Amino acid sequence: MRRLRRPLHLLLTGVALAALGLGGCGIPDNSPVLPIGPGPSTGTSSGNDIPPTRNDREATLDKAQFVQYYLQAAAGVFDDATNRVRQFLPPVSSAAFKPSPDIHVVRQIEKPLVNPGSDNVTVKVQQLGVLGRNGILEPTPNEPVVEHHLVVGTLAGQSGLFMQKAPPQLLISDEAFTNFYVQRTIYFWNTERTGLVPDVRYMPLSVPSEQQPTEILRWLTAGPAPWLTDAVDPLPDGTAAIGNVPAVSNDKLQINLSEQAVPQDDSRALDRLRRQLMWSLRPNLPRVLELRIGHGDPIDYTDMDYLASNFAYRLADRPERFVVYDGRIRRLSGSAAATEPVPVLAAADNRNVRTAAISTSTSDTYAAVVVGETGGKQSLKVGVGRIGGQAPLRRVALPSPLGHPSWAVTPDQRSSDAFGLIPAGGSVYAFTAAGGASRRIDVSIDAGPVTAVAVAPDAHRVAFVAGGRLYVTVLATGGEVLQLSAPRQIRTPLLNVTAVDWSGEGWLAVAGVRADTKRVAVMDVSIDGVLEYDRLQDLGTEPVSYLTAYPANPATGRVTSNSVSYVQNGIAYDALFEAVKITVANLAEPVQNPSPGVVPTAPFFLG
Repeated sequence: MRRLRRPLHLLLTGVALAALGLGGCGIPDNSPVLPIGPGPSTGTSSGNDIPPTRNDREATLDKAQFVQYYLQAAAGVFDDATNRVRQFLPPVSSAAFKPSPDIHVVRQIEKPLVNPGSDNVTVKVQQLGVLGRNGILEPTPNEPVVEHHLVVGTLAGQSGLFMQKAPPQLLISDEAFTNFYVQRTIYFWNTERTGLVPDVRYMPLSVPSEQQPTEILRWLTAGPAPWLTDAVDPLPDGTAAIGNVPAVSNDKLQINLSEQAVPQDDSRALDRLRRQLMWSLRPNLPRVLELRIGHGDPIDYTDMDYLASNFAYRLADRPERFVVYDGRIRRLSGSAAATEPVPVLAAADNRNVRTAAISTSTSDTYAAVVVGETGGKQSLKVGVGRIGGQAPLRRVALPSPLGHPSWAVTPDQRSSDAFGLIPAGGSVYAFTAAGGASRRIDVSIDAGPVTAVAVAPDAHRVAFVAGGRLYVTVLATGGEVLQLSAPRQIRTPLLNVTAVDWSGEGWLAVAGVRADTKRVAVMDVSIDGVLEYDRLQDLGTEPVSYLTAYPANPATGRVTSNSVSYVQNGIAYDALFEAVKITVANLAEPVQNPSPGVVPTAPFFLG
């Protein structure tokens, strides 16, 4: 896994966020929280995208450095990858080199071992994932360390070094992957057709921005990433781009698609399509999108109403923040709506609270509260009320122990259909806003007890921790029974993952014990596990029992959360440049004569 110490390809598409104080729990924008950028900024000049310098075969006579340059060669435009690698090979073997077209991203375990006086070079690598033609990176979390025995030497009458014995696959290092690609997100409608679901891809930086819309259309027409297929709809069969997308002219981007893109029996299909295109093309989108379907007349779109189709767009710059103090949910000073009452809960219900989740739709607020009972037992109580109002809480039947609940609420959610997930008794359970019976959700793997679960803002992608390992999956809500699709494991540098939440559309905030230092850390990892960013590298040995993040709004240009908090040894902290304890003084409502030893815990954000 590539550890990133500084922001790479930082390209903002909106106004930079202001630094927040402790009450807002924000990480100032000059902190390195953007390991890989969201793509080129709005505009179409090829000068905006400058790929890194590519070193050729003759750039060095140092054999170890030559191997590093070799592990860059395949990075870049997919169709030319094999030819770029062949340039490092002797002419006699170049034509015979016919690897699989997929690119294997590897992490070097140690520096290349060069035997003095010999052309033999040994490289130990571990595969992290496989990058395919459509920019999809499939993680391979359980690959063993492989030792490649290479031969690097000179040829009579030729200048420079040659890779005389090469690996049989196209390999790139995780460092080359970081430097030569940029994260791009395309979108597909969920199966209910109520909102867009992000699909994270990787675009070579060497693709000029004028050509990127053509590449994005090719990705869209090829369909979603395999792990998302149960939760999203592909474009209609037969949808294809007609020709390449021309360069922007007069501040207009012209898209021509085949007539199959808009089924005649679906009156809303065209509107959904243009919203999907506008979000997917947003980094390249000028003022006007011109869309032509088949032989029909072109239609110009300039409205910004498409933004609401991505539920993450409603995420506020300044979230509402809460903690549990002395058994009650309390607001934090300095956060949004700090002087307002706690949503949903009446005073009589706001007691003996252990942890909670509160989320909103356009009209309603949903609360899920884990409360302590006699004998050390716990129970989950839920309620739903109009925004600004209160509502009674109803008990949900669940096995113990209980973890932190997470709502899967969308802006237009009907209260009768609202549900959430919670780890309970070592499994994932679904509950509804009406309370009563819960239902165990099969996670399709036997990886150990589930201890944490988090639902993304799109209400379909789910991250969870089971047996100390990290997984992502999707909620399939189109049928009669709610299901989780087969999960994929995400590699992290942690021996034991203890907590997770969504940091952004393509990133997860996680906590656990680092494999290299055996110390507790908080970090962000990309949704495929190949990229990583350290937030707090050394928190000692006490485990982080719980972590919460307010995901980045993709419209701001940020890709990772500006607000992450966690609990360690029962105490709540903000993950800023260092661990900052949340104290009684940070509560919005002053506490007279606070009890000794009672501290804020279980922080969370209004979702």
